[in-house]
Amino acid sequence: MLSKLKISSRVLILGVLPLLMLLLVLAGAFWSAQQKDKLFNQLYDDHLAILSDVMAVQQILQQTALQDIRKYRTGWASAEATEQVVKQHMAQAQQHWQGFVQSRPLQDDSEFYTELDQAFAKAIKHYGEWISYAGSDALLVRILNESTVNSEIELRITGFTQLTEAFIQQQLSAAVTVRDRAQHFTGQLVQAYLLGGLALVLLVSGLIWAIQRSVCRPLLALRDLLIQVVTRSDLSLRANDNGKDELAQAASALNQMMQHFEQLVAKLGHSAVALNQQAGQVYDISTEVNQSAAVQARQAQQLAAAAEQMSSSVQQVAQNAGVAAQAAVHAEQLCQNGHTAADKSAAGITALAVQLQHSVEVVSGLQQGSGQISSVLEVIRKISEQTNLLALNAAIEAARAGEAGRGFSVVADEVRTLSANTKQATESINGMISQLQQQAANAVQVMQQAHTQANTNVQLAQDTGSRFNQLASAVEHISSANAQIHTATAQQQVVSENIAATIHQLNDEVSQLSNEASRSASASEQLTQLAAQLNNDWQVFNAVAKQV
Repeated sequence: MLSKLKISSRVLILGVLPLLMLLLVLAGAFWSAQQKDKLFNQLYDDHLAILSDVMAVQQILQQTALQDIRKYRTGWASAEATEQVVKQHMAQAQQHWQGFVQSRPLQDDSEFYTELDQAFAKAIKHYGEWISYAGSDALLVRILNESTVNSEIELRITGFTQLTEAFIQQQLSAAVTVRDRAQHFTGQLVQAYLLGGLALVLLVSGLIWAIQRSVCRPLLALRDLLIQVVTRSDLSLRANDNGKDELAQAASALNQMMQHFEQLVAKLGHSAVALNQQAGQVYDISTEVNQSAAVQARQAQQLAAAAEQMSSSVQQVAQNAGVAAQAAVHAEQLCQNGHTAADKSAAGITALAVQLQHSVEVVSGLQQGSGQISSVLEVIRKISEQTNLLALNAAIEAARAGEAGRGFSVVADEVRTLSANTKQATESINGMISQLQQQAANAVQVMQQAHTQANTNVQLAQDTGSRFNQLASAVEHISSANAQIHTATAQQQVVSENIAATIHQLNDEVSQLSNEASRSASASEQLTQLAAQLNNDWQVFNAVAKQV
C-alpha cells in the first residue's frame, strides 16, 4: 500500500499525522480546561460568592449591632448616636441580604431560603423595636435586665445565626461535592491523556516502522542486486520495479541501464573479434613502414649537415654587420642622450637662476621684516623702562604708607623684576635680530653671485647641445650605411636559415616518422594482445555469452 505513495508523501504523512494528533490533544486539553473552569465557576458563583453577603449580615446582627447596643447600655454612647449607628447597621444588613437574595441559585430547597428570610426579618424587626425605645426608660430597663436581653437575643438573633451557620455548612458541603467532581474529572483526564499518549506513541511508532520498512526494503533489494551484478558479472539480473514511488522509478531506470549495458557488451564482443583480425594486419604494415622510414632518416641527416655548414658561414657575416650597426646605433643614441642631457641641464640651470632670484627677494623681505621687528623691540624697551619707573614710584609710595602698603610694595618689586627681565629679553632679541639682518645681507650677496654664475652656465649648456646635434648628424649617416649592410646580410641569413630549418624539419619529420613507425609497430603488437584479451574478457558476462 505504501509503495503506491511517493517517499515525499510518506514523509508528509509522517509529519502531518502526529501534528493532527497533537492538535486533537490540544483541543481535548482546551475542552477539559473549559470544563474545569465551569466547575470552578460553579463552585465560586453558586456556593462561595453568596456566603460573603450572608456572613456580613451575620456579623452585623450578631456582633457589630450588639456591640453598639452594649455601649449604650454601659453609658459609652448616647441614645441618639446609638439609634443612628444601629439604623446604619440595619441598612447595611438589608443591603447585603438583598445581594444574597439576588445571587442565590434557584434550587429545590426554597423552603430553607424562606425560613432564612423570615428569620432575617424577625432579627431586623427586633432591632427596630430596640431602637424605637432609644432614649426612654423602657429600653434602658430592657437593656439593664441581662436575662431579658439574653432571652431576646436567643429568641430572635441566635435563631437567625444558627440558620446562617447551617446554610454556610450546606454551601461548604456543596462546594466539597463540586471539588470532588473536579478532582474526579482531573483523574479521568489523566487516564485519558495516558491512554491517548500511549495510543499516539504506538500509532506513530507503527507508522514510522511501516514507512521505514517501505523505504529500506527496496533500497536493500537494489543494493543486493548491484552486489550480485558485481560478483557474478551477470547483466541479465533485473530489479523489482513494482510500485509508483521514487524507488520503483529508480529500479525501472536501473533495469533500462542494465539492458542497455547488456546490448553494449554484446556489440563489444562482436567488435572485439573483428578488432583482433584487423590488429594482425596493421602490425604487418607497420613493420614495413618502419624499415622504409629508417632509410629516409639516414639520408635526411646527411642533407641537414650540409645545410648547417652553409648557414654557419652566412651567420658569421650577419653577426659582424650586426655588431657594426649596433655600435652606430649606440653612438647615435649616446649623442641624442647627450643632447637631451644638455637641454635638461640648461633648463635646470635656468630654473635654478629663477629660484635664486626668488630667494634673493625672499631674503630681502626677511631683512626688511627684521628691521620692523627691531622697531617693535625698541617700543617694548621704552615701555619696560616706563614700567620700571612706575614700579619704583609705587615702591616709594608703598614705603610711605608703611604697613598698609607692604603688600603693594611686594607687587611693585615683582613688576620691577618683570620689567628688568623684559628689558634684558628685548636686548637679547635685538642682538639676534641684528645678527639675522647681517646674515640676510650676506645671503643676498651670495645669491646674486650664484644667479650670475647660473646665467653663464645656461649659455655653456646651450653651446654643448649644439655640438651634440652636429655629432648626432654624422653618426646618423654612418648608422644608415651599416643598416643597409646589415639588412642585406640579414636577408641572406634568413634565406639560409630557412633552408637549414626546412632540412632540419625534414630530418626531424623523417626521424619522427621512423619513431612513429616503431611505436606503431609496438602499438599494433599491443593492440593485437588487447584485442585477444578483450575477446576473452567480454565472455565473462553471462548474459552476453548466452546471446553469442
